[in-house]
Amino acid sequence: MTPPRQPWDEAHLSEDPAVELLQRLGYTYAAPEALEAERDTLREVVLTKRLATALKKLNPWLSDDNVHKAVRAVTGIQGASLIEVNQKVYTDLTYGTSLEQDRGDGKKGQTVRFFDFDHPERNEFVVTRQFKVKGTKKHIIPDVVVFVNGVPVVVIECKSPTLGDIWLKDAHEQFDRYQENGDQWK
Repeated sequence: MTPPRQPWDEAHLSEDPAVELLQRLGYTYAAPEALEAERDTLREVVLTKRLATALKKLNPWLSDDNVHKAVRAVTGIQGASLIEVNQKVYTDLTYGTSLEQDRGDGKKGQTVRFFDFDHPERNEFVVTRQFKVKGTKKHIIPDVVVFVNGVPVVVIECKSPTLGDIWLKDAHEQFDRYQENGDQWK
């Protein structure tokens, strides 16, 4: 008996294999509906409850008030441009952020880590599909999003190999729209 044929579409030819590979690498799959229920609004891209849990795990000395401040350090950044905001977020996520807290020897600046680079197994790795975010003009829905400790770190836009050479142009346009890069998307 011949197994049923898979459709020649983006989901079966690239999205499914990408998610399956990430799961084999140890990522936990979370349905987009479940992650949507965790967010207060579709404008939120960071899974703040997961991030707060990870912050307490990685920085057990951190007060609840400073957990909130650390979450705000990467979710409430203001800047003159997307590049400026991205640089600030990158620096905080990579090197940590300093928050004042008394750990028994007076109030001092303490470095709060968002990821455990030395022991990656202490981080939470989640993958989802079709993660809906409210854009200025319309929703954006990347095919695959990878989260580490509730922070989206990778967006994968899958394309069907049946598209020929147009796939690259389509993917670039989608990423421009996701970033609202260009007047037509703002």
